Amino acid sequence: MNDFEHGGMLLMFFVFSIVALLSQKTSFLPLPEGALCLISAAAFCAEYLLFFFHSTTHKGLEGHYHLLLVLLVALCILSVVAGALMPTSFPADLCSGIAITLQGLWFYQTAFTLYGPSMPAGCKLEANEITCSSHVHEVHGQLLANVQMFGLVFLVFVGVVGSYVYADKRSEKARYGVIHMKPLDGFHEQL
Repeated sequence: MNDFEHGGMLLMFFVFSIVALLSQKTSFLPLPEGALCLISAAAFCAEYLLFFFHSTTHKGLEGHYHLLLVLLVALCILSVVAGALMPTSFPADLCSGIAITLQGLWFYQTAFTLYGPSMPAGCKLEANEITCSSHVHEVHGQLLANVQMFGLVFLVFVGVVGSYVYADKRSEKARYGVIHMKPLDGFHEQL
């Protein structure tokens, strides 16, 4: 059943990508401005519902990682809907990009921590379920998840600010750079 749930979520993103390609690259499906944002919001809603109800079966450490993921998906939904309502807004697009980036990074972080080599001390993966040997180890794992989320938010924040500083410096050079003009044909000044 788990694979069917994830397949349903991925199907929504596949449908969104097909509609986006048909809308942007062909004239088969002309859509008004902001419609693609609403279609992607529907895909994120399907993902939200999947992980929200999927998280009810996961308790403890795995449930905490799923809860943080659900919060990121909700942020994606809000930012994409804001992009649909304000299609020319740079801050809405920036928030959308940040939310989607954080969600993708959180998928990787969850995979490395819960199903990879970075399992918190005192916790282990047994029979496709995360178990911790004591409540203290479980709380330690949840606190570690919070620190990991903070680290990812900080990393993305530094990346966005760094990109802004780079773009600002580059545009400043373009604004105040030397203008080279080609002489007009047949027009020469002699001094």
